[in-house]
Amino acid sequence: IEGFEPGIDARTLIGEHKVGGVILFSRNIQNATQTAELINELQAMAVARGGVPLLVAVDQEGGTVMRVPDATLVPGNMALGAAGDAGLAYRVGLRIGEELRAMGFNVNFAPVLDVNNNPQNPVIGVRSFGEEPELVTELGLAMIRGLQEAGVLATAKHFPGHGDTAVDSHIDLPAVPHDRARLDQVELAPFRAAIQSGVAGIMSAHVTFPAIDPTPGLPATLSKPVLTGLLREELGFEGLIFTDAMEMGAITSRYGIGRAAVMAVLAGADVVLVGWPSDWRMALEVVTALQEAAESGVIPEERIDASVARILAAKKRLGLFDAHQVAPASVAARVGGEKGDALALEAARKSVTLVKDEKGLVPLSTRRLLVVTPQVRGLTGIDNPGATETALGMALAGQGFEVEEVTVSLNPDPGERRAVVEKAQRAEVVLLGTYNAWQSRHAGQAQLARELLARGVDVIAVALRDPYDYAQMPEIPAYLATYGLTPPQLQALAEVLAGRTSPQGRLPVSIPEHFPAGSGITGQKPPKL
Repeated sequence: IEGFEPGIDARTLIGEHKVGGVILFSRNIQNATQTAELINELQAMAVARGGVPLLVAVDQEGGTVMRVPDATLVPGNMALGAAGDAGLAYRVGLRIGEELRAMGFNVNFAPVLDVNNNPQNPVIGVRSFGEEPELVTELGLAMIRGLQEAGVLATAKHFPGHGDTAVDSHIDLPAVPHDRARLDQVELAPFRAAIQSGVAGIMSAHVTFPAIDPTPGLPATLSKPVLTGLLREELGFEGLIFTDAMEMGAITSRYGIGRAAVMAVLAGADVVLVGWPSDWRMALEVVTALQEAAESGVIPEERIDASVARILAAKKRLGLFDAHQVAPASVAARVGGEKGDALALEAARKSVTLVKDEKGLVPLSTRRLLVVTPQVRGLTGIDNPGATETALGMALAGQGFEVEEVTVSLNPDPGERRAVVEKAQRAEVVLLGTYNAWQSRHAGQAQLARELLARGVDVIAVALRDPYDYAQMPEIPAYLATYGLTPPQLQALAEVLAGRTSPQGRLPVSIPEHFPAGSGITGQKPPKL
């Protein structure tokens, strides 16, 4: 739906066409209480029109993908991968699940089980636990257990694996060209384990896998050999198969959305997901196409019955037929708060990774800093929307540093770089925040680092998103990675720089030609400033 309360979109889709579920995005969510009230209204509409409550879903992965602004700001999966603590991943999943269920959500499109072994991946990155299937499996299963113990259906994504791609499926159609033996060893391993552990849902990838289905240009979402042959029959998955959003470029650039929805159901999908952009009429187009295909017999009745049975079983498992309303008055006390903040900070502290420190700059021996921060924004179609200033300077000031902060664009031009270099002449140390500097469109960040070093300035770089930035600036004498810039992550970084805590994280991915996965300077307890 489009706004903060039900309108013609909800009345049409739920009241008239009786859709079985909804997904909410940031455009629908102001705060936890409003969200609970909205979900109650939607559930009441659904029950009034036919007696079957809705699946209510959200993308609440953590890190760069969190839709509820006052929920606990947990670091994302790659930060958890750097921490390497399955118990922590379980508690994060449990916390996310408890908060979602308090608001009325019953499905979370998480966790991401993609193995991010391609440093050029533009859309997964820090959403993955790491590049090693064993780590992704261990932490992914722990998060699934936490979510489902809280009464929320976990959805492992993006099957059969979106980690080794260099194309964003929100924009175009990626391909994973590996043979079946490699897919079994890497991409499929976390999903196979999740199925065996009882994950409730799996989301398909808009990615082609020629080793499984050689049909040119056919993404997994529309492939019967993938969804039915591999996922259902070979791997034995009995839960719900969700498609990824059908409006994404990987689908719409090649198929009409209505036609693609019919193809997805014929391939084996139970739930066709629409909702990434805010045009609800695309959802109406999908509903209409599915109704016509069912009435004409294009989709066989037994294919429909099988999915309906699974969907109703999931709703029964969630207890929706007994209670589908929540108490908005109590939601605010159950979402966010000190308990969640403490968990998020614990995760952040365990994840901060000191990758390199050849001059012994960390912890800092000075309190006067020039801090350079990028003007961050959503880099992919799934990211939380909007441009924001980072709070890095504020976090450092909270640890007693005297901070002069300069914000630059994601690709600072020569004028921006000159201004920073001029200010740096008066600074003892420059802390340079980077944000996906590995991407060619952000090359100005690495150029700024080189220009600072050429002036003899001590520079500490900190990757505030993907840790691969180092490869573009290997001359940097000190390099840290936080895997995100939530306030807890920035506080944890500031504590390390101040010497109040020691770095504990280890790289969950390799930086090719420089540092293997598992690298990290840990163990020493620095003196306090």
